[in-house]
Amino acid sequence: MWDETGAVRKDPGGRLNIALVYPNTYWVGMSNLGLHTMYRVLNGHPSILCERFFTDSPRSVESSRALQDFHIVAFSVSYELDWINMIRILIDNRIPVRAEERKGRPIVMAGGAAVTINPEPAADALDFCFLGEGEPLADALFDAFSSGGGYQGFLERLSHVTGVYVPAQTYPVYDGERIREFAGPRPVISVVQPFEEPGHSAILTGRTVFQDMFLTEIARGCPFNCKFCTAREIYSPFRPVEMSRLTAIFDKAAASGRKLGLVSTSLNNHPRLTQLLEEIGARKLRIAPPSLRLGMLSEELLAYMKASGVNEVTLAPEVGSDTLRAALGKRVSGEAILEDVASLVRSGIRDIKLYLMVGLPGERQDDLEAAVDLVKRIRQTFIQVSRGNRRIGRVSVSINAMVPKPHTQYEREAMLDPGEAKKRIRKIVKGLKSQSNVTVSFEGPKWAYIQALIARGDRRVLDVLLEMAVSDQSRWQDVLKRWPRNPDYYALRRHDPDETLPWSFYSMPGSAPCGSGGGEA
Repeated sequence: MWDETGAVRKDPGGRLNIALVYPNTYWVGMSNLGLHTMYRVLNGHPSILCERFFTDSPRSVESSRALQDFHIVAFSVSYELDWINMIRILIDNRIPVRAEERKGRPIVMAGGAAVTINPEPAADALDFCFLGEGEPLADALFDAFSSGGGYQGFLERLSHVTGVYVPAQTYPVYDGERIREFAGPRPVISVVQPFEEPGHSAILTGRTVFQDMFLTEIARGCPFNCKFCTAREIYSPFRPVEMSRLTAIFDKAAASGRKLGLVSTSLNNHPRLTQLLEEIGARKLRIAPPSLRLGMLSEELLAYMKASGVNEVTLAPEVGSDTLRAALGKRVSGEAILEDVASLVRSGIRDIKLYLMVGLPGERQDDLEAAVDLVKRIRQTFIQVSRGNRRIGRVSVSINAMVPKPHTQYEREAMLDPGEAKKRIRKIVKGLKSQSNVTVSFEGPKWAYIQALIARGDRRVLDVLLEMAVSDQSRWQDVLKRWPRNPDYYALRRHDPDETLPWSFYSMPGSAPCGSGGGEA
């Protein structure tokens, strides 16, 4: 049905049966490298069977079994809005949403980026969460499940595993509206160190965003410290993959006949970039690069992209002003951005996608004008260098309102009101309206507001997620209006410097609890 190769099918008898659920469509889920990694890791255990579910696959892809047939239902949650889909899936399968009502029948867990950023909005729906990198999870799950002692014994044994968070054992103590402290043991995030087995495509399918690619990680974490980004904290430290661990994966990519999709927060910063490109070139693989770090494009990378026929790249200047960009932690000038654009176009790039944000701390009206000016200058550079080409490409601009996410240096900042965010976005859109070869798109600030509500929420947010799960999206604003609590309390307000944050109960190995004080996680 799904036209795929690489799926694993096992006899369920005598094995721990795990339903791996991505709470979004197959098209989106099968583009997620974390899902591929956990599918490969779980099925790599001889005593575990793992089958996949998606919102458009209510029965398992592998054998068409029902969700209730599995011992553990494991959600992979990458985006905050997918918490709502997770709850809807439980309701549709007549599985009680709250863990205290299920009593382990089945056991429901979650892992993934959104879980590690802040699991609290859905904590009462989960028997346990996995925070951080999930490669060690298979052995821990099987050992805890096979040791007897029933549901409580399973949770007790699992609670001692690095990365495991049991919400019934670690919970917030409230003092009025605010959290005074957390009771119970403090979990520690899972970090795979040394990082020796990079994630890569486990299943190939034509029904996904990256249908023509074989994906592989070449590094995990980020060496930079952009104040708005979670990657440095939740995937720290930056760990480039050793070449000896990549060559076999490159062989698999070559055998697949697909392009090699390189996954990294910073391709430019791999310490073995020259050797990396040589190994890829030896296998005659074409590459699909990730978003490129501005101000750091090497001649060898540009040359290989040209040889690979790469004709589209993504760049993230974030803002137009050099001063504001430096304040964000991205110390690259507008002139350096223009030089990179010129180099890329000379290397055969036809289309460029730019990411911009509004609502950053310290942003002023002239910063919005600077954003319009930067895009115009990029377009002008783009057209000048493209002259003589058969086709002049397109500059696509994507604008979003900044969400002050947990575990960033902006986690305590106020978020811009959706109405004001919309005005600022419209100012940029209007400024670029007359520019040929430039298209502008943006996510509605109301969606960013809901994302912020969930990302910065505590356990009391589950009530509104439940209402959203049983309501059409067009009615979600009405759901927020009917909610007895004020959603602005979570989404918009500035958090005090001494305030205990909902996500401050866990720590990185050898560090203090995340978000426990100050504005810097």
